[in-house]
Amino acid sequence: MRLLFLSGLLLASAAFAEEARSVPDAVELAALYYYAEHGEQDRVEAEAARLRLKYPGFVVPADIHAPAAGQADESALWTLYEADDFAGIEAEIGRRRAQDPAWAPSEDFSAKLARRKLRAEMTAAAARKDWAGVVAAAGGLDPESETEVDLVWMLIDAAAETGAKTVAETAYRGLLSREGAARLPDGQLVATLRKAVRDLPAEDLRRKLAGLGLPAAEIEPIERDLARREVAAFNADEARQAPLAEATLARLRTAPETADLSLLGWHDLKTGAPKTAEQWFRTALAGGRDAENAKGLYLSLAAQDRQDEAYGVAEAYLQELAGDPQFLMNALSVRFARPGEREIDAGTVTAYSNAILAAESAGHAEILAWYAYNSRQYEAARAWFGKALDWESAPVRVKGLALSLLRLGDKAGSAALEEEYRGVYPAVWEEIGRIRPSKRNRAATAETPAKAAADTGYLADFKAKRYGACVEKLAALETRGPLSADAQLIRGWCHLGLDRLSEARRAFEAALGNARTQPDATYGAALTLLRGRLTDEAEAIVGLYPLAEKREREVRAEIYWQRARSAFDHKQYQRVLDALNARMALAAEPPDLSQLRGWAHYHLGNRREARAVFERLDMHLHDAAAARGIAATAR
Repeated sequence: MRLLFLSGLLLASAAFAEEARSVPDAVELAALYYYAEHGEQDRVEAEAARLRLKYPGFVVPADIHAPAAGQADESALWTLYEADDFAGIEAEIGRRRAQDPAWAPSEDFSAKLARRKLRAEMTAAAARKDWAGVVAAAGGLDPESETEVDLVWMLIDAAAETGAKTVAETAYRGLLSREGAARLPDGQLVATLRKAVRDLPAEDLRRKLAGLGLPAAEIEPIERDLARREVAAFNADEARQAPLAEATLARLRTAPETADLSLLGWHDLKTGAPKTAEQWFRTALAGGRDAENAKGLYLSLAAQDRQDEAYGVAEAYLQELAGDPQFLMNALSVRFARPGEREIDAGTVTAYSNAILAAESAGHAEILAWYAYNSRQYEAARAWFGKALDWESAPVRVKGLALSLLRLGDKAGSAALEEEYRGVYPAVWEEIGRIRPSKRNRAATAETPAKAAADTGYLADFKAKRYGACVEKLAALETRGPLSADAQLIRGWCHLGLDRLSEARRAFEAALGNARTQPDATYGAALTLLRGRLTDEAEAIVGLYPLAEKREREVRAEIYWQRARSAFDHKQYQRVLDALNARMALAAEPPDLSQLRGWAHYHLGNRREARAVFERLDMHLHDAAAARGIAATAR
């Protein structure tokens, strides 16, 4: 029993001792009182933090700022100071002076209060992005001696935002030139140097870096930042074409971050290495969806003539690319300008439509209108041709709207459109009338298969390219009765072979009324019209009678070429580029058209773009025309 009593007594004593140790004793509080007595507020706060870690629940004694003998009591001011209650401090000072006009806060308190206010003012200005306010508030800082380095960093950032280069340079010089005991710790030096990558010339920064004697491990991230800056500057400078030094690129290729992948991708794409650029962008996109990397991947694939894959990228990143409607329109229009393939996804159509509306692009509205028309969506075609006309009038758009109204049977709308535009574009209705077969022509092309089978001599002449004999036999056959649609089709090809364009056109138009011969007749008529430089009429006929995809691309590529040539002759250089860009979506651009592109840029004042075109031509052709273009753009 006595042992149990003693045991309990020992446990109680231990618990009491443990409880006593949960509160710092006078010895441990001595440092706190010492720092407070000497006005070293930073050390007061640090010591209080240490005691709280050791003794959870510790509260700073209220009397630590009690004045020593002969000193005024400033404990109330220090309490307000610790709470950043500057209005309360002013009120307390006012109250004390009302009681004693000769009283003033101690120099120590006044100095520390000024610093506290400076930090608060700079921090508040930075939070509301008032960069000029940060610079103004920091007017009293001395970068050569400032102990609170983060305030100087705040000043540097604000100077960068406002373009105050002299302020930033002075701040950097003050921080980086300190020697001996005043030298910044290595960690603060590295942080300062990484900021300087943004603001100081690379050569100046490397000289400073060499003189600081930092360990190699600390220098590496700074060199990497410099490499990023150099690659980004190269990518943004259209005039620079030669690849950067391998040593610079190698810094980013080793364990690259996502931003490095993008930088490397744009560098390789610009310097003619789309295959490696593709890999950089694919890797970057694997880490997250991003508009710029999606653009880079699209352009990398397009540069490799992998248009279908490029279009797939645009379709996969519709939401991300919506912020750049011009890019999205150009990327998607390639598919909309190629009728006859699989139906386009409704989401893609919506994205293309929204981009067109955002950019108010008449050219792309026209492309979408023809897509709707060729897909037999005549209501949509009418709406988009109308929108294109609202933004920019052109005869082909009036023609498209007229054809859409005819398909819809909207006689009132057709009459109103003709009344509005016949005086402006009189040829439009003449063209529509010519490409619509009359009842007499449709009757004349009724099938007479027995007669066609009975006399096939003209067909043998056509296959042997004896075009004159082919025409003569068809003329003799016609004296016995109307020719079949098949015979009219062969007559058209034979006349075209003889370069008799008017006769070829009439024969092809006669064959348009038969469903079986219509596709070949449309193709033949379009080629005939294009050979006669009747560009708008050729476009109208392929708009009215859709072609197979391959033929459609061939005909439209020639249409855009003729438009580009005509626009150049009329000094309409922006229209030259519009036509060439539309053609490029259908077929590769041959050197002669690239020459036209270069000179169109030149006449528009786009010297950099023009020079880039001529330099690319010179790399492949080394001809005099490209050399003349390079010489002209150098002036």
